[in-house]
Amino acid sequence: MNLGKLLFSLSTALDFTYRGLANHHHQVAYVVLAIGRGLGMDGKDLRRLCCAALLHDVGAVTTGEKVALSKFEVGEPFEHCDRGRRFLADVPQFAFLGEVLATHHDRWDGPNPSGFRRDGIPLDARIIHLADRLVVAMGDGAGDILARRDGILGRLRALGGRVFDPVLVEVLGDVSVPESFWLDLEAGDLPALLQEQAGDLLNVRIAPEELPGVAGLFARVIDAKSIFTHRHSNLVTRVAVELAARCGLSGEELLEMRVAALLHDLGKLSVPEGILEKPGKLSPAEYNIIKRHTYYTYHILRPIDGFEKIREWAAYHHERLDGAGYPFGIGAAGLDLGCRVVAVADVFAALTEDRPYRPGMDRVRVAEIIRRQVQAGALDPDVTGVLLESIDDFTSLKEL
Repeated sequence: MNLGKLLFSLSTALDFTYRGLANHHHQVAYVVLAIGRGLGMDGKDLRRLCCAALLHDVGAVTTGEKVALSKFEVGEPFEHCDRGRRFLADVPQFAFLGEVLATHHDRWDGPNPSGFRRDGIPLDARIIHLADRLVVAMGDGAGDILARRDGILGRLRALGGRVFDPVLVEVLGDVSVPESFWLDLEAGDLPALLQEQAGDLLNVRIAPEELPGVAGLFARVIDAKSIFTHRHSNLVTRVAVELAARCGLSGEELLEMRVAALLHDLGKLSVPEGILEKPGKLSPAEYNIIKRHTYYTYHILRPIDGFEKIREWAAYHHERLDGAGYPFGIGAAGLDLGCRVVAVADVFAALTEDRPYRPGMDRVRVAEIIRRQVQAGALDPDVTGVLLESIDDFTSLKEL
């Protein structure tokens, strides 16, 4: 598996904002590569810098945090920085980036919670800070970016020596001279341009058994959006893997099931917390927003080579055997065993968990509702039969 391509796709999910899907992480990565090369960086140093840029706001999980970060002058950005460091701490592929994420809003001349200032701030963090604010400044105005670029650079230069490393500000000025630099940042095909710029930098192979660690990082981001979903992805994963094993899947397919279940709600990063935590019935407009999330999950995972099964198992969990599910309307013929397992695991987990409109249900009520969904043509009778005959075993997974 290509870790770079995986990271390129998954980082897209971090860019859902109140305005819709942005391109922030890809834009920042594009800028840091330019600055890094302007400094003479290459090889593993550029690879590390680009990875950090693609993950830099992984700790910003709520719509409110993203709104605050979209303003050029951020009041208190350090909570999401530290949360990002904590999210990476137990992911071996990315743990070494923790200090960079924790300090990527440190001011050049301090004071900072880290205690660092000037050259004591990690170089990668200083580069990302400048690139991040450049991208935000671009979004502050409207009109021709080529007409605005001098104003944007002037705004950053005015803060050189106080907020930003003054040497990096000058390097940015040099590398941003070509008009193409600015036009690329606004281009619709920026992800492709970025991958072209990165070249072989992110062509890093990881073994299949390392995938759950990377998927688990994004599951933590998904579940952190709401107190009502703070354990959902992990519970769905435990239930789905156990259920899949009892239904006859084994080996590589169980590993794929673990990854698919961890990522099944990836698109839910597009849903505002006000909808996720609404105590009453959703309006038709709010329900339509909810229904988009599996569509986004599918298309975020679609470009990743080797994820053919994983993207379907992850994204089809609200499809129904009778074809009345969403968002694709796929019926029984298009839903293999893995799809059916994740759908049952998701329903089981959702019914047993607390929700803003009701507490978690006991196993008797859960079994009753699941049987009713089988009768209605939603869930697979054989898969649900495996779950219901050992429902106490599956219920106990909630306590792990």
